[in-house]
Amino acid sequence: MFHCTACGYKSVKWLGKCPLCEGWETFAEEAEVSEEHPIVKEKTAPKLFGNINEKKIPRILTGIEGFDRILGGGIVNGETVLIGGEPGVGKSTLLLEVAGKLSFIGKTLYVSAEESPEQVSVRADRLRPKEAPSIPEGRSASNKDQSKSDFSRLYILGEDDLGKVYEHIESNDFKFVIIDSIQVVYSSRYEGAKGSVSQIKGCADYLTQIAKIKGCAIFIVGHVTKDGAIAGPKLLEHIVDCVFYFEGEMLSDYRLLRATKNRFGPTGDIVVFEMSSNGLKEVKKLDEIFLPHQSEPVSGSSVVCVIEGLRPLLVELQSLVSKASFGVVRRRSLGFDFNRFSLLVAIIEKRLKISLSAEDIFLNVAGGLRINDPAADLGACVAMLSSLKDKALPSHNVFIGEVGLGGELRRVNNINLRLKELARASTKRAFIASSNLKEVDKSFRFAIEGFGQLKDVVNEVFH
Repeated sequence: MFHCTACGYKSVKWLGKCPLCEGWETFAEEAEVSEEHPIVKEKTAPKLFGNINEKKIPRILTGIEGFDRILGGGIVNGETVLIGGEPGVGKSTLLLEVAGKLSFIGKTLYVSAEESPEQVSVRADRLRPKEAPSIPEGRSASNKDQSKSDFSRLYILGEDDLGKVYEHIESNDFKFVIIDSIQVVYSSRYEGAKGSVSQIKGCADYLTQIAKIKGCAIFIVGHVTKDGAIAGPKLLEHIVDCVFYFEGEMLSDYRLLRATKNRFGPTGDIVVFEMSSNGLKEVKKLDEIFLPHQSEPVSGSSVVCVIEGLRPLLVELQSLVSKASFGVVRRRSLGFDFNRFSLLVAIIEKRLKISLSAEDIFLNVAGGLRINDPAADLGACVAMLSSLKDKALPSHNVFIGEVGLGGELRRVNNINLRLKELARASTKRAFIASSNLKEVDKSFRFAIEGFGQLKDVVNEVFH
């Protein structure tokens, strides 16, 4: 059986092009595995749904506020969490800090298949405080103790054979396990080299079984391909309970942890960390990253309010519109969906009767953030027109609205949640769709104006 590493499509023969995702050279042979199970499961019987007791799922807090929030309120016993990211972005550093804090709550094992325990210790020395708190054996750490990175109670194992790892988990009753990384561990039950389709899928399924049967939480590190997807079969993301992506530019100190799948909490939420000499520190004041940094307003800049998961964010959109060189126009967007960007350019030309056929147009989301919220449409259009007209906009104005193909402003969801974030940031004026006005809470103290058409906003802003 052959398996597409991009989408999981199966075929009895090798194919050069996947008929499902249309990827080229993505098929790899999937070796058969033995029928015996690595863990003997207890027999279960079907339960009547009405007889199942409703119990609140207990959560375990790591002590890192943003990490707990993106998990849905903390760690659930028996869950598996996959954290993917490019090499060097800080995945191991983040999980090492998490492991150090979890070691105060329960026995924690850090399995390092890529580095030796001595190499991990060097990284831990950088994160460890100069005077680590002394915790007597058998005493749980207080909140003050957990705020520091102390690794004195963390177990580390340099092993890539999951069979031996399971023996340690079973004999020592570990409550938390970190596997670094899924691409370099293997199991003798599965054929193929480390990192092959059969090994990655089999090892992920093996670890999930361990987590469910033993009731321990397992964190798995996964590398990503050049396309930004986690290396290995797409089925890997379906096996685990949570999938997080750790993103960031190598020349920037900021890192974004984004939830794309979570069986025990919301998806789409983000946490921002700053990489410092002492490890990763959560950034709670996101205005310092995503809002304009210049002291004076400049043309081509607008502020929008988007929602990532459950969190509203004020973000600066930057645009540059200039005459094309040699008659060949260039259109580029960074952090903003290019197809939607192209639609907005076409709407401006058709509905506002403004010719952009001879203009280079660039659109950027400041701070390295990638947004997909259609509520940013209005701000993107205003930013492009601001650059075209070379007229700066007041930085305390915020634009919220989806732009339809007819040039109309459409209603966006969670308008009051967005406006609360505007009030916190001392916004003076908000431009929204008129269809959202009836939902707006009357307690806001800044100007909120509703418009039905894009041209009405343009006439008001650039009159």
